Amino acid sequence: MQDFGVNLICVEDGIDSSKDSGKLMISALSAVAEVERENIRTQTMAGREQKAREGKWNGGIAPYGYRLEKGELLIAEDEMDVIRTIFDRYIHTNDGVSGVAKYLDRQGFVKKLRQNGTTPGFSASFVKSIIDNLVYMGKIAYGRRRAEKKIGTRNEMRVVEQSEFPVYEGKHEAIISEKDWNLAQEKRKINAYRREKVNDPTHAHILSGILKCPCCGKSLYGNIAKAHSKDKRPAITITARIPLHRPVMSVLSG
Repeated sequence: MQDFGVNLICVEDGIDSSKDSGKLMISALSAVAEVERENIRTQTMAGREQKAREGKWNGGIAPYGYRLEKGELLIAEDEMDVIRTIFDRYIHTNDGVSGVAKYLDRQGFVKKLRQNGTTPGFSASFVKSIIDNLVYMGKIAYGRRRAEKKIGTRNEMRVVEQSEFPVYEGKHEAIISEKDWNLAQEKRKINAYRREKVNDPTHAHILSGILKCPCCGKSLYGNIAKAHSKDKRPAITITARIPLHRPVMSVLSG
């Protein structure tokens, strides 16, 4: 509130943030509340980690292919064939994640609309999320994504993917074998590539590898599309591409 020039006045408690004594009182109360919040957060996360060690689902929407019943993951019979087809097609053919998604649509598979997937039809991102999820081989991962505070902010957080995290044996039934899941991961590594940096003598993306999305932490990259204006003068459109949850920024220069 004070950032917007608004003062807090509590008549019954005798607090007035416009005065030095009131600011001191608010600071003391805020410090106590922050410590209590961190204690609650620590205890909550410890409980979630213990639940993962026991192989139990840690709450939230059930992944595609499963349904929740009394807090336990059970196989959804009407979604199971999609999961098995995705892994089978990805492992035993030359299709990538986009090819598998197109195959599912061509073969008439119907994607069940639910809270964590309201877009009809299959997409490459959906297939990728299925292939990378350990839950389908009967495992429970903990701490795969962690909320970290954004540097330079007070309370803003962002979710960051972790490269290392503990994995536990789940109590739920697996849809695919561990062998098939590992085969899919091997192909994912082979198909993965780094975007090649092209040095253009007429323009350099000086912020490549430095500028990052403030929400997810992924790097931004630039593209150059050359075109010609009506007066036949060359024009260069420089586009900074970022994840789908952010708008695309374009700069036009002559």
